[in-house]
Amino acid sequence: MSAKLAPVLPMSPNAEFGAKIEIIDTTELATRTTLPASWIRSHCQPRCPAEERIPCLRFGKYVRFEWGSPQLSEWLASRRTR
Repeated sequence: MSAKLAPVLPMSPNAEFGAKIEIIDTTELATRTTLPASWIRSHCQPRCPAEERIPCLRFGKYVRFEWGSPQLSEWLASRRTR
C-alpha cells in the first residue's frame, strides 16, 4: 500500500516569490560564517542584547536559522558595516 504525501507548503512568505530559504542548524551557520558554534549559540540567547541577537527559530531546545531570509540577511549586513 503506497501512502500519498501532502504537498509541502512554503515556510516563509518569501518562498512564494522564488527566494530560496534553507533551514540550517548552528553548526552549519557557524561553518558558513566562519565563526565558532559557541559564539553563534551565545548570540541566540535572550540575554544577548537585542541588536546583537541572531534571528532564529526555536523548536524547544533546538535552534535553527532561515538561511536566505530577509531577517538573517539584514543581520549579516549590519555586521558588515561595523
